[in-house]
Amino acid sequence: MATLYLLTGPWGVGKTTLIPHLQRILPQCVIFDWDVVLPGLSEAAAKDVHTDPTTWEGLATLWADVITAILDGGHDVLLCGPATPDTFGERLQDIKIKCAYLDCPTEVLAKRLRLRGESEADIADELVFAEALRHSSHHPVSTAQLSPERVAEKVAVWIKSQSL
Repeated sequence: MATLYLLTGPWGVGKTTLIPHLQRILPQCVIFDWDVVLPGLSEAAAKDVHTDPTTWEGLATLWADVITAILDGGHDVLLCGPATPDTFGERLQDIKIKCAYLDCPTEVLAKRLRLRGESEADIADELVFAEALRHSSHHPVSTAQLSPERVAEKVAVWIKSQSL
C-alpha cells in the first residue's frame, strides 16, 4: 500500500528549499510543494488562496484528489506544506499517512519571516503553529544549523524508516 508522507511546518522553516534535495535522494516518491498550485488557484478564484481562509477547504479537497490518484497508482507521495493529517478531515481516512514537521528555534523562525516581509500578525500565527507542532505526535526534524542537503537526508531517513 502506498503512503502519503506529510512534511509540514510553518512558513519560512525550509519546506520549499528542501524539495530539490528530496527529489534527488527520494526518486521513488512523487514530491509536491503545497504552494505550487496557489498562484493559479488564486487567479482562478480572484482571491489570495495563500491567505484567504475561505479557500482552504477547496485547496485541501484539491490536494486530497491529486494525492489519492497518485496513491491509487501505487506511488508514495511526499507533500511539503502547511498540512497535517487533520487538514484533510475524512477525505483521506483510508490512506496510510505519516507526518513529520520541520522545526527551528522560535527566534530564527521569526527572523526568517521578517526577512520575507511577513506581517507581525502572520508571524505570530506561524509561531503558534510551530509551537503546536512541537506538542504534536508528529516526527520532528530540526533545520537549525544544518544545510538543506543534511535536512533532506534526515527526512529521507525518516521516510525510509517508515516503510520498513
